[in-house]
Amino acid sequence: MGALQERIKLNQKVFGKNIVDFYKSNVIFMVDKYSKSDDMCTAISISDITTGRFYFFHYQDPSNWMKYSPVFVVGFKQIRDLKIILALNFNFIPLEIRAGIFDKFIIERNFKDDDSLEVDFQGVYRELLKFGFEYSIVEYNAIQLNLVHQINLELLPRFLYSSHPKNTYDPNKLMEIWTKKLETRKERHEEMMSAILSEFYDVTGAISEKYEQLESHIKRLQNSLNKFMNK
Repeated sequence: MGALQERIKLNQKVFGKNIVDFYKSNVIFMVDKYSKSDDMCTAISISDITTGRFYFFHYQDPSNWMKYSPVFVVGFKQIRDLKIILALNFNFIPLEIRAGIFDKFIIERNFKDDDSLEVDFQGVYRELLKFGFEYSIVEYNAIQLNLVHQINLELLPRFLYSSHPKNTYDPNKLMEIWTKKLETRKERHEEMMSAILSEFYDVTGAISEKYEQLESHIKRLQNSLNKFMNK
């Protein structure tokens, strides 16, 4: 059992009789944290977001899963005048899987020093691919961010097992999405590896024929950007 799993186990003994109680307790606890700022959950400038850290994003998007996003940032892309943040969105991942993704990346010293994790997009993507949840890495347009909280690693066990009250946690829905995505994982992976991110944000042109599996994903990004820019 890794350092993160050990800390989660200890936190569960204090804050929940079982995983459901633990989750409910953490949702209440974390949403209160997002209403202010302290050393454990710090409101920061968008320009201070870095790779290898955990954040909670308040984001302008029609979907609550994007609007209230607990994330781990894995990279950045500059597309014309747009700064795109690549981040793993935990809303797409079942509670039982979340800690296992980071077991190999976290050691006890990280908690004490509150270090950024030494990972990149490729490393996290490969780890997610093992579980079949690589689609949980999504793009955020920096100008659509309203508020960002940086999560201290001491708070990570509770942050990982939480969401926002407006996001109803439905494990059956998550498994339904996962099962559907597994059917086209190979094709989606091939498209991702050849993807040109700038095409995702071309709201004037047609979606390239090479993006059959990513078409709905690209349309969501384009619709969100259009809605934001036309306000």
